[in-house]
Amino acid sequence: MNPRLKELINNADDGVSDALTLAPRTLKAILQELEKMCHSSDSILCEPLPGGNGFKISVKNNGRFLREFREFHIEPSGASTVAIYNGTLFGSLPTGFSVNDDPIKTLAVANGNKIYAKITWNRTVSYLGDIVNSITTRTIEAAAAVPADDPAVGTRHYQLATVAVTSAGTVSVSQTRWGPIDDLPGTALYNYITSGGTSALTDSWDLLATGKGKQAGGATDIAPTYDSIQFTAGMWMRAVQSGTNLILFARDGTLNSQGATTYATAESIVFNKPVVCETNVDVLVGLRLDGTQLQGQYKTITVNASTAASPEWVNLIPLTASGTTIDVS
Repeated sequence: MNPRLKELINNADDGVSDALTLAPRTLKAILQELEKMCHSSDSILCEPLPGGNGFKISVKNNGRFLREFREFHIEPSGASTVAIYNGTLFGSLPTGFSVNDDPIKTLAVANGNKIYAKITWNRTVSYLGDIVNSITTRTIEAAAAVPADDPAVGTRHYQLATVAVTSAGTVSVSQTRWGPIDDLPGTALYNYITSGGTSALTDSWDLLATGKGKQAGGATDIAPTYDSIQFTAGMWMRAVQSGTNLILFARDGTLNSQGATTYATAESIVFNKPVVCETNVDVLVGLRLDGTQLQGQYKTITVNASTAASPEWVNLIPLTASGTTIDVS
């Protein structure tokens, strides 16, 4: 500000200085500056006075401009009260908020109160993950403590500020979060757990269905009682051959209501037994009599191993001994 103008303003009502007695050049400079402000500022309003040649200078909208604030701007507003200015909560204004330049929400507060945003959503979220269209309530509230999130009923809370209030009701605000708020709530806390056993399971999981599938028996929906499903019979399986053994590794896992994997256990070995039982043996494939010699021809082949050789003997060619000669009959 021009030092001379500041002096005139400071002395305007001191009862001594004649602040309105201005040199023509000073008055012209002031009027020129006012004209610039009226033309270039959207916060200064210059209006002609009715029935006269003068004009009135005022501040638009009580000096409150949403563009000057971050979303969910919170400030003191009277004794034990705060005012909250526009902000979006998952793409929409909370209940009781409107798009204007006045405080969109006032809250009565006590010393130490937390101010927070709260949403409630329908936990049968579509398979496309459309959280926004499933939100049923949006509110801004104040309490001694921010409530815990409760996925069982679909509530989530976002702390915005802490307030201090004196005995006289003077409020000070320590704001820690502004908008827009749009981080997706978690949807995998209350798991429907599939059963095990040696029988085929009858429960099912279907992201396209409103109820997200059926519980055991095929009649009762999984959602909204449960917001996810936990596979306990092996959500993932891998197989490895080690020597003659086949080893099967399994992991349990959890799917949420958007089809995302939210949990996977460490692997466990569910099968480790010989299934490829092989050994090399010599097999007689040819037999001949060469003079006084009975000769055999064999071939080495791989066959399934057995714990013991067969006790059975099979006669191939009957032979008789006559001195040192072997006769084939």
